[in-house]
Amino acid sequence: MIAANFTTAQFVVVAAVVCFSAMVTAVAGFGFGLMSVPLMSLAIDLHDAVIVSSIVAVLANGTQTYLYRRVRNRRLANRLLIATVLGLPFGYLIYELVSDRALRIALGIGVIVAVAALARGVDLAHLGPRMDWVLGFTSGVLNTSISTSGPPLVFDLQARKLAPEAFIATINYVFLFSGLIGLGIFTAGGKVHAHELLAGAIAAPALGLGMFVGLPLRKRFSPGRFRVLVLVLLVAGAVAAMAKAFT
Repeated sequence: MIAANFTTAQFVVVAAVVCFSAMVTAVAGFGFGLMSVPLMSLAIDLHDAVIVSSIVAVLANGTQTYLYRRVRNRRLANRLLIATVLGLPFGYLIYELVSDRALRIALGIGVIVAVAALARGVDLAHLGPRMDWVLGFTSGVLNTSISTSGPPLVFDLQARKLAPEAFIATINYVFLFSGLIGLGIFTAGGKVHAHELLAGAIAAPALGLGMFVGLPLRKRFSPGRFRVLVLVLLVAGAVAAMAKAFT
């Protein structure tokens, strides 16, 4: 045992999941929590997976926020960030009180419906800022409940047809600062423990390796292929969430 709550094998699994999830994130611009939480929860408790993913995601999101800072849609990003922060306390209550199974099923169904709408080319720009406030708030709720805050923001930015680099810059900016605030909420609530911090520290080099491998691969994706990749990842995350609910 390296720590009181995780075995050596569990630390290895967490590091491997972080490496894979970082590669996915480097290519698609999002998806760290979407990939890492369901996969980690196969080896460790879901609540531990949420905390570890939240810790490591700050590093992944910070890297991409810095790399693409010049093309961020600043007004949209700030509006989404404010809406997301408003949702964080509600997500924490869900983390404490609501059945994980019910939440995963609801998330999976919602994501699949959103993917179907995006695949049909739905254009919601006419809704104006209203859509940003609703989906940003929903993202905040999901952030502190199951560390899977991406789908609502992805739906918002894809529906607004942002170019790939602007998409990546904007979504990672929101992820970074809402993630830091979310971690503060978890810490204040006594939910962050030594073994989770240790797992995050051990997984940090794996994150760096995954980003190093994934970032050059992004150049291989045209805007059309990028959009398809985003939709595929959303479906994969939805299926993983629902599958875990029944295991």
